Amino acid sequence: MEDILKNNLINIAMHNKSLCDKVLSVQEFSKHFEISQNLAGEYNLLIDGKPVHSITDINNESESLFEQLNIDKNLSVHFIYGAGLGYLADKYIEKAKGRVVVYEPDIEALRFVLSSVDFSENFKTGRLYFASSFEEFDNIINLLFRYKTNVTVSYLDYYKLYHKPEVEAFTDYVQNRVQLVDHNFTFQITNCFSFFSRTLQNASKKFLLPMLTDYKDAFKGKPALIVSAGPSLHKNIELIKKYQDNAIIFCVGTALGTLYNNGITPDFVNVIERNNTKVLYDFPFSKDISFICETFTESSYLDVDFKQKLLTASVETDDARWFLEKAGRELVHFETKGTVAYHALYSAYYLGCNPLILIGQDLAYTDGRCYAKGSKFEGLECIFDEDTQKYKIVLSDYDKFKEAYCSSFADYSDDVKDCVINDRLQELNKNLCMVKGQNNNMLPTEGVYSLFIEYIKNFAQRYKAERTLINSSVGGALIDGFDVIPLEEVFTGFASSAFDKKSLIDSIKFEPKVSPKTVITNLKDDIKVLNETLRKLEKGALIASNFKKELDRSRFYTSKAADMAVKLSVIYADLTNNYMLKNRAVKIALLTEYSNVNYLNKEHGAISDYSDACEYSDAYNSYFKNNIININATIYYISLAVKELEESDESSNTKS
Repeated sequence: MEDILKNNLINIAMHNKSLCDKVLSVQEFSKHFEISQNLAGEYNLLIDGKPVHSITDINNESESLFEQLNIDKNLSVHFIYGAGLGYLADKYIEKAKGRVVVYEPDIEALRFVLSSVDFSENFKTGRLYFASSFEEFDNIINLLFRYKTNVTVSYLDYYKLYHKPEVEAFTDYVQNRVQLVDHNFTFQITNCFSFFSRTLQNASKKFLLPMLTDYKDAFKGKPALIVSAGPSLHKNIELIKKYQDNAIIFCVGTALGTLYNNGITPDFVNVIERNNTKVLYDFPFSKDISFICETFTESSYLDVDFKQKLLTASVETDDARWFLEKAGRELVHFETKGTVAYHALYSAYYLGCNPLILIGQDLAYTDGRCYAKGSKFEGLECIFDEDTQKYKIVLSDYDKFKEAYCSSFADYSDDVKDCVINDRLQELNKNLCMVKGQNNNMLPTEGVYSLFIEYIKNFAQRYKAERTLINSSVGGALIDGFDVIPLEEVFTGFASSAFDKKSLIDSIKFEPKVSPKTVITNLKDDIKVLNETLRKLEKGALIASNFKKELDRSRFYTSKAADMAVKLSVIYADLTNNYMLKNRAVKIALLTEYSNVNYLNKEHGAISDYSDACEYSDAYNSYFKNNIININATIYYISLAVKELEESDESSNTKS
């Protein structure tokens, strides 16, 4: 038994060393484990006398669960709750296409099983993994998950009968974590060039902005109020006005109008919108506010007369990494998570503020409101429909919402704007879901808000030891790790003293720390590589077009088509290995279409018939044609940035 355990743990240690340590720490059992034969003569595991597997036909039990899998592709991850004696893992390794993860939270049971069953042959496939906690699960899902990965959860009747709460909790956790990871993967891959194109626009001016990350802990120990546009903002507006000098105020762009209308001047406004939302933060008092944005934030902010403009480059996006590389700067850890409220929260954290106080961060539709009264989007309401017995989003002030939401569609007709509004309402209602409230109630919210809750909960898990975290968005969604305290109590107990914020902020000399000559040299290097990439894409586009014509003509996967498919795969591999992996600008421009071709390679391995060939033809045509467009746009914007930087540098040299 010791040899069996040793061999199993050697394999597990390759992906989960901490689990091995936990298994070895078990010295004695508090339960009774035994192996006996069932009615069919198959070996069964008994835990405290209860059979884990079928007492009549274990193979049929495992086969039945396999047949119930709704998805079975190469890019699948099959989670099995409960190890049993490994029959289900055997079946899935034998018949399923994807990876198999056995989740067994009972370390004693796992010790017994790993000492009794040799999983060596399954481990040799490289597709078997073990986990025993949510933390280990997270590590494995991050290791295995890829673009378009699908996930299933299976369990034996024994676990459903005797461990129902644990099974349900695990299933819910898998769904939530996979949704979060999948959202991140899909969003990054499908939107990467959109982010990059926004970063490239007016890049010459952005390179000359100061970076917030050069000023870590600049406001160490000073309270920060992070203001979002949720319904609780309006309820607390008078308190914010009364105590506005007791905390440094970070305000998201959508809440700025509410503060302006109530005579409150925030110290910072955070905006990460890729669309033109200038109307949301271009106010008379903007000249008294410092502006914090991401590299990809739509560049219309450059035209607003802010007191100071600060740039952040979050670790989640490749365009930010490209920006730092071209600026000759090191990557500094800064987080955005795709939500402006998190961007504001992390800005306050990075600058050393403490405590960190959330207001308007309801992340749920409370009192029928989606946004605070007075905000640009206050025309949205969430009501309970008595007929359907479900919540739904409606517009109480159509014209006001239309004006705010369609601010970036100013030149479009009313018909187009109406379609945009209708699509948005449909999207909101389609993604409406329920989340846990602070009073153990369930609250309606937008689907993406449930993801944001997870992001902020994760923030609390990592930084609670460093900061006092308070959520004064009373009545909203529960955010674990943040203490729910009414705002007045917070100001009297945690931020009771006013201080001279203006002098403090003005004492920080925000200055750019970049050499224009370095940026120009690095950008020119990119242009050279991008032009080489473009020539290869143009060659591939011609072959891809002929490949499609051959398939359409013959309605068969001919040898001629096969020859062209080989040539396309060679060009694709060359662009991947020698350009994408060596130049970040090329990587970003090609990533979306690359991922679609790569997905086919993972699922098919090779073209085996006409149907496969048609799939590849569509993917290759999109890959070459769309990437030609992306590369041309990238060359244009980078060349423009070089020209503007050279003119600016020449002008500054002339003046000096």
